[in-house]
Amino acid sequence: MVEQGKVDSTKDFHPAPVWLDEAYLEPILRVQKKDPGLRITELEIKPATAKGDNYASVMTRVKVLYLNAGAKTPEVGYYIVKTTYENDPFASEIFSGYQVSTTEMLMYDKILPQLSALIEETRQPEQVFAKTLHVDYEHDAIIFEDLAITKHVLADRLAGLDLEHARLSLRKLAKMHAASAALNERQPGLLTKLDHGIFNRHTKGFAPFFENLVGVAADFAAETPELGENYARKLRALREKVMEYTTRVYDPQPEGFNTLVHGDFWVNNMMLVYGEKKEPLDLKLIDFQFCSWSPPAVDLHYFFNTSLQREVRFEQQDALIQYYHTVLVETLKDLKFGGYTPTLRDFVLQLEKGKFFAVTASLTCAAILTNGETTDADFHALMKEDERGRRFRKLLYNNKSLRENLKYLLPRFDRSGLLEVTD
Repeated sequence: MVEQGKVDSTKDFHPAPVWLDEAYLEPILRVQKKDPGLRITELEIKPATAKGDNYASVMTRVKVLYLNAGAKTPEVGYYIVKTTYENDPFASEIFSGYQVSTTEMLMYDKILPQLSALIEETRQPEQVFAKTLHVDYEHDAIIFEDLAITKHVLADRLAGLDLEHARLSLRKLAKMHAASAALNERQPGLLTKLDHGIFNRHTKGFAPFFENLVGVAADFAAETPELGENYARKLRALREKVMEYTTRVYDPQPEGFNTLVHGDFWVNNMMLVYGEKKEPLDLKLIDFQFCSWSPPAVDLHYFFNTSLQREVRFEQQDALIQYYHTVLVETLKDLKFGGYTPTLRDFVLQLEKGKFFAVTASLTCAAILTNGETTDADFHALMKEDERGRRFRKLLYNNKSLRENLKYLLPRFDRSGLLEVTD
């Protein structure tokens, strides 16, 4: 039976799907365990997504006690069930335009197993993704192993990653990128059809969030003595262009290196295992709703500007790019990739071409991903032009770390011409 008393129903967590029960899970476990006589004896369900942790989906943690056919002692399984905002028409309509469920189900069902197999072919094979138990196309749901049981945990999104964490993250990302390029070469067109990233040419559903937060950034600049009205004026003009300029970063570059990018590559989309001295030992990537065929600049600029400790972000970025490139090239070579493999210099120039995403990520994404005030932290507050939404977006800019970073970054973006409105 479901232990309803064990469900955390506080307002700070998203509720579990109503259809998630023994009748739903038992047939799935019977197939997975190859035991038609398997019977669930106890089911414990807990919401796993707190407000502010994830704005695009609902995560539910499930503990299952089950008896195999003929057994007297129950076994236990731990799983994560990932679903969409099915009971929220406002969120559902916007996310459906981005094909988030279709993309992620395809990733877990078809793509990630093939990428994992390719990585196993290399000289340094390792697991990069969580194992999938079941993909449910009817409920737009995915069930996969609960990494928390194997002592995988999230890093501190408010503190950011140090150099050791950053290198581990980029090693995994580089292998995903290399395997994706090789897979698409072996199966032409398989991955290039994925083109509904956070910025794309099909929908601008997230525009209210990005444009409104650039407006908040302009207000912040106007009231900050170190910045002032000159920066505020430029950001107000940029507000109308942020969607188009960032979408250009996502557009595949015919003359450059393209691959399947993660699309939401930041602290909360990686699970880590630590050693006795709190050193990171391993990491697995999660959350593949916004994958798209794009330049690697999408993942790298997003990661650098949302997930790193300040000194790593501003002092180690060149070294991290070089490290990522080394792993990328080595993995492509192992996979006998016959397409374009950029030199480090060419790769750096390609990243520079996509540098506008550093502006977008710093002004908007970093504001929500490093937000510690979660009272109104939901999708409605991000998107709606009402008093609650305006209050929440303004609150995001009370973040001291964000404000200090932008005092440092905005003059540098300006000197690089990234705040200019051109076409």
